[in-house]
Amino acid sequence: MKNLKLTRRGLMGAGAGLGAAALVGKGAMAAPSSRWQFVPTSNQEEITLNVFVHANHPFDRVKPLYEAAYPNVTLNMMEQNDVAILRAALAAGEGVPDIFWPEIEMVQELGKTGILLDVTDIVEANAENLSPGKTAECFIPSTSLYAAFPGDIATVGLYYRQDKIDEAGVTIPDAWTWDEFAEIGTQIKEATGAASLVIPTTGTASSAYLWSFILCQLGGAITNADGTEITFDNDLGIAAMEQTARLYQADIAIDEEPFEENYFAEIAAGNVAITPQAVWYRGFGISPNAVDETGGLGQWRTALLPSAGEGSLLTANLGGAAIASTTYTQYPDEVKNFMVMAMATMEGAEAGGDWGIQPPYLPYLESEAWTSVRDEAFGDFSFNSVWTEAVAQYPATWYKQPVYLEAMTIIGSGIVPLLDGSTDIAEGIKALGDQVREINTRYQ
Repeated sequence: MKNLKLTRRGLMGAGAGLGAAALVGKGAMAAPSSRWQFVPTSNQEEITLNVFVHANHPFDRVKPLYEAAYPNVTLNMMEQNDVAILRAALAAGEGVPDIFWPEIEMVQELGKTGILLDVTDIVEANAENLSPGKTAECFIPSTSLYAAFPGDIATVGLYYRQDKIDEAGVTIPDAWTWDEFAEIGTQIKEATGAASLVIPTTGTASSAYLWSFILCQLGGAITNADGTEITFDNDLGIAAMEQTARLYQADIAIDEEPFEENYFAEIAAGNVAITPQAVWYRGFGISPNAVDETGGLGQWRTALLPSAGEGSLLTANLGGAAIASTTYTQYPDEVKNFMVMAMATMEGAEAGGDWGIQPPYLPYLESEAWTSVRDEAFGDFSFNSVWTEAVAQYPATWYKQPVYLEAMTIIGSGIVPLLDGSTDIAEGIKALGDQVREINTRYQ
């Protein structure tokens, strides 16, 4: 698991895919609800597909299954995910992999250039069974095409420890607000010493994650649909920042990077009662550190986010990669077969859900196979039932255009003075917006 932590951290910094691919079985080929017909490969032609993912990636588990279904196809696991290497290959037109796992902002960036493989046919063939919000993220407005196949949905909710809640004499309400969350967080801290938020003051993108969650809840986004306008400094962005400032000033947060070893140590030491994180954080930050009573073994639970106001969504997004290829591939049919098997069949989705991602395949997310997944850190609690509720609220308006990662970095670098009250929120967020507008001109 240590390798996975390091890889996740590197991917977040580079903007490559968070999450991991679904694992699939040979039986996935028979999915009756898919209109896409799996294209047989020529048994007389030996084919190699280069798969650009890091070592110990779940695609490794797909390899023997896919090769059993297509005996003439070999998946070459490159054990590499350095975005700079991928970009250099694209620029040179040589050594470009057949399959990779990019973040949505990279899909949008490359998709506008026409260099990504058009997968509109397989997306539309499976659309009725895929999460509409996640599917929309793979659509390129300027080309009216799908440039990637939807992958990990990566909704956000609360992870909390039932024993800490009980010790503090509080409950997690079915309906509550972020201000009520702050009050309960204060009671938890007073009774147990444990924190209910993580807000690093290091000035990285992570410093702005909580604000971005609340912005999502309010229906806001960093940009408009096609990335031509910066929108995060509008009234919704200001309201989200005001709420985040109240939470910050409640003094219930740990000042650590949520994807670094120091925060993992806080989880293991019992110093975290609640943490807002994405679905994939279960296998990334919770389970590896909840190995005994101190770390909360058997005590972890999930819940939707508190309300951010009237009409608020109760979930948000953090990460969630897609499966992509490029026009350089010589084997588009074999690539498309892989995409559909991995993300649009019951067998593939079930394997991925067991691993810890949130596949976009709705029949699986509505099935007992999904809700029955268990984890020792959570006892017999059905954590995936909460994530199914979250998927139902996932809209098609959480835009992640090419400037997204740079925008989050800039916002994170300047957010602390807005949160601690030393800078006026409306003026400060407008200044951050102007910085991002200048950078965004490169992507127009």
